[in-house]
Amino acid sequence: MSKGPTRVRRIEVLVAPLLTFAGVGMLLIVARFYESLPVQAPPCGFKATLNIPCVGCGGTRAMVALVSGRLAEAVSLNPAVVLGVFASGIWAVTGILKYRQGGAPISVPEQNRHVQRVALIALTVLMLNWVYLLLFLK
Repeated sequence: MSKGPTRVRRIEVLVAPLLTFAGVGMLLIVARFYESLPVQAPPCGFKATLNIPCVGCGGTRAMVALVSGRLAEAVSLNPAVVLGVFASGIWAVTGILKYRQGGAPISVPEQNRHVQRVALIALTVLMLNWVYLLLFLK
């Protein structure tokens, strides 16, 4: 009786998702207490120089709105920030599930294709976000 291929739990599938999730969590904690911090973020130099918002404009205000439970306001300030917060949570959950499931390592060419797909998606999201900010951010 053959039990099939042996599944191996690989800790490396957890590293990037959990570090990203922890970093986003820390940013959310900072956003929660942002108003009472002794130092605030400086005004956007890009916007001050060119009079148009950068791709990250509204990000701090979006994080503050998000931790205050104002999801619609957070999305209106910077949709990519909100998407990134939720994506980091989804990535952490899928990393945990992949770790628990186990399996063989992914080949280097497949890893490269995956990185290229994710980079293209991220670039597209950021460009669409910037267009949104150019059109609607005050």
